[in-house]
Amino acid sequence: MTTQERETTQVPALTACCWEAVALDREGVAAVERLAVETHPEAAIIRTCQRIEAYTLASCDCPAPTHREGMDALRHLTEVAAGLHSAVLGEAQILGQSRRAFDDADGALLGLGRTAVAAARALRAETEFDSHAGHLLDRGLTLSGIEPGGRLLVLGTGVMARLVAERGEAIGFDEVLVAGRRPPRQPIAGAYLPLGGIGRTGPVTVVAGCLGSAANVIALEALPPAELVLDLGTPRNFAGEAEARVVTIADLLSDEAGRPHSVARRGALRERLHALLDRELASRRETASTPVGALRASVERARRRELARIAERHPEIAPETLDALTRSVVNRILHEPTERLRALGEGSELARELAALFGEGE
Repeated sequence: MTTQERETTQVPALTACCWEAVALDREGVAAVERLAVETHPEAAIIRTCQRIEAYTLASCDCPAPTHREGMDALRHLTEVAAGLHSAVLGEAQILGQSRRAFDDADGALLGLGRTAVAAARALRAETEFDSHAGHLLDRGLTLSGIEPGGRLLVLGTGVMARLVAERGEAIGFDEVLVAGRRPPRQPIAGAYLPLGGIGRTGPVTVVAGCLGSAANVIALEALPPAELVLDLGTPRNFAGEAEARVVTIADLLSDEAGRPHSVARRGALRERLHALLDRELASRRETASTPVGALRASVERARRRELARIAERHPEIAPETLDALTRSVVNRILHEPTERLRALGEGSELARELAALFGEGE
């Protein structure tokens, strides 16, 4: 049996219907969301600032621009959950968004969602992603040929706005202004001013739009004079005509797609992620009736017991962080031994004895 044939038998008829949202305005995003829900009533739907995707076990002829099936769909889901298709490589928030999309799923669809998220979590546990949303400011400046300096006006007081403001201070802007509909709940880099007062701030070097999806669109003509308008909103924060150069998330993604180093980095991570997905699939196929399955089941029970003890002693650590760290350690320790056990075969006396040994202490 070929690799492709094995994959087909291992993965149910998963279908992914995918829309890109980065170039859509607010009305366009709302229309796609309605279409996704109406045409996929029993699907798991991932909604992020950059994409809307519906995952189902039924074939589909909806008008989505891209359809993926079988192993291709599962690999794509895993890549999305790991943040490999995000403007910020390895974006942390999308893992939780992908997991929550399958909260109401059940059966095989739920199992595939959990498999994809587990593989994505494993990649994040072993990979150091050195970028965050604040670095989109660097990329916008590079694309525009503008040096950091002068005044930076950030619209918004959420997580992205906070990171962009902090990054602006770090790379050398002389003054950082942060405008919002209400004052930030936590300290934020720069000086705060009401959003309605941005027209009176005077000229700035860069305006960075980091307003949430529910915010009203701002006319470019209402902004203060600027060299660059960096629209990091999805849907877009700004509309209209401006003398300044306007750079959007879509522009940043397009620019990165033409950079060999970035393409190579994402490609290498994609290959590693696919290997982790294959490992996760193999692990989930093994039952307690096989030596490897019994070994893993025994170790997993021990991991969960220790996880409960650690969580009780250290309530300040997020449960998801503890789960990811302990799971990663166990997988790394067990990887080579379980691969050797698989090579020995289910009938191996050594494999049976080792599995029994791990189960004796329970």
